[in-house]
Amino acid sequence: MSPIARLENHDIHTKGKLLTIAMANYRDWNQALILYFTSGLPRGQRVYLSVDDDILERIGQKFNQKIENGNWADDFRRAVRKEVIAQGRVNLGQLQGHNVDGLPKGVAFLGAMVLAANDMADEEEISDDNYFKRLRETLDLPTSENGRPLGMKSGSKDEEPLWREWNRWLTANGFMPSAHRGCGGRTTYINYPISQSLLRRTDKVRLVQLFNEKQWTAQWDAMTLFASVRREAQRLSTHLKQLLTDHRERYQAVAESIHEVYQQWQAEGRLAVIRAGVRNWSRNIFAGLYRTEDPFLVDVNYYPYPKRVRGSESSIKIQYGQGEQELIYERPGWYLPLEIPISVSELERGAKYPITLESDLDSLVLPARDFWILIPEPDDTDTGVYATWGQPSLGTKFILLCKKELLLDMNRLRDERLIEWSGEPQPIFNNSNWVELHQCMVISPAWDGVFISNQELKDALQPSVRLSISFCGGLRVPQQNVWLEGHSPQVTIFGFYLTVNLQITRLSDNLSIFERSQTTNTPVLVNFPSSGDYIVMATCAGESTERFVKIVDWSWLSIEKPQRCEITPISSGNYICGSVIQSVSAQE
Repeated sequence: MSPIARLENHDIHTKGKLLTIAMANYRDWNQALILYFTSGLPRGQRVYLSVDDDILERIGQKFNQKIENGNWADDFRRAVRKEVIAQGRVNLGQLQGHNVDGLPKGVAFLGAMVLAANDMADEEEISDDNYFKRLRETLDLPTSENGRPLGMKSGSKDEEPLWREWNRWLTANGFMPSAHRGCGGRTTYINYPISQSLLRRTDKVRLVQLFNEKQWTAQWDAMTLFASVRREAQRLSTHLKQLLTDHRERYQAVAESIHEVYQQWQAEGRLAVIRAGVRNWSRNIFAGLYRTEDPFLVDVNYYPYPKRVRGSESSIKIQYGQGEQELIYERPGWYLPLEIPISVSELERGAKYPITLESDLDSLVLPARDFWILIPEPDDTDTGVYATWGQPSLGTKFILLCKKELLLDMNRLRDERLIEWSGEPQPIFNNSNWVELHQCMVISPAWDGVFISNQELKDALQPSVRLSISFCGGLRVPQQNVWLEGHSPQVTIFGFYLTVNLQITRLSDNLSIFERSQTTNTPVLVNFPSSGDYIVMATCAGESTERFVKIVDWSWLSIEKPQRCEITPISSGNYICGSVIQSVSAQE
């Protein structure tokens, strides 16, 4: 079992609590932070270690104990100081490598570094002197001194290996790392924590002021809210304005952070300011759409598809139909789709399903939207199933479900040769305002000079990168970047360049097993020489992208229980459960 799987199955989920401990020490915080930022996150998603006081408070409340003095953010700072500070010097030697659970030991200290970046004021110049002054405050070291704290060697020889270890661990567990060096000069190494800092404290205060001014009350999902906030970018802080207009690869992470502030603002009764130690957090979880199609009856159905959120309860029941339904874990980031297809009124107006099991949450929300983007099943594109699993990567053909009035914008994008699709818009439901566009695909990166009426639609469709890596074929372990030895996947580099440099490196010995110039959008069969962990990297014109792939032998596999059995009653008090016949009593 992988370290992330062990972490998710640890008894930290007991009764919805992260840990049951006498005192939160460094190791507890280290494990809790890794769990918070990765548990329930869809594989392949980019991870930002965006630690701030609010997140530490949220994590601390799950420790199942009352804090005596101060708040949980202060408790976190104390735990880090106790671990790494000795006689006024920083000692990171004991944080190198992994613990017995296979988790990198330095993540809590890296979180403290990000916390210092989040404390920087909006007008504060990004420099090593200003950053390390904030880090000294976090570590309770003298702020009168300049430069790195004592013990942290110049050239980042101490903390950079911790960032690299964190990035490698994320990649090996199917996530995309985001922490990286700067381009040189005084921000070369402090760019690691600064790249993780999404919303600073000053950004959150300005957002709450905006929400108070606008008095938005709708239960928007993250991307709908993001589009509305983006229209107000000129009124916001400099740092937040940059996040809203630059760094398209951060859009989803920034959108989710803004959404958390919005829901906190709603839960707190429209507070005028962000208070320290706020106790009320997001009260809702949100649903996307899951699409199925009967190939014989040509019957299309959409189902609410609940999305897990960080810190959500492990067991949730909702009021649904004529009774209750438990949300059952399906894959990282998602519960199984609900059982009843949505109606046209639910698609048009959205829906709310009250949460009935004792929980900190109120409702499952299907938001009202003007459009939905549905991509094929990531593990098996041939199933015919589409869902809102995320933004389509380059080369992925998707379905756009939208209101008819958006067809004018879509036609404009097609006329500009930015996107294409197949056939005519297909109506959904009888006499409704909704249509589907099939086999949609982005075909150009030149979106900046094009304007359409629906900015949210443009934000969702505009590609955030120029290169992406796709695997197909072979024998794959479901929901993981894992293939069986001798049945490797084909590798395709999708992008807007004619050729790229493709390199594949074996992590165990850092040996390059494959390197050549490769035509984009053309699959290539790679012979992975043995079981092991590999990094596939594509580079061109200063841009790069990479993906992790694991090759295993048959002994690595284990038998998994089915998540859902097809149960059919038959005579004599028995059920047929797939190919298994059980008595009625066995089902009770």
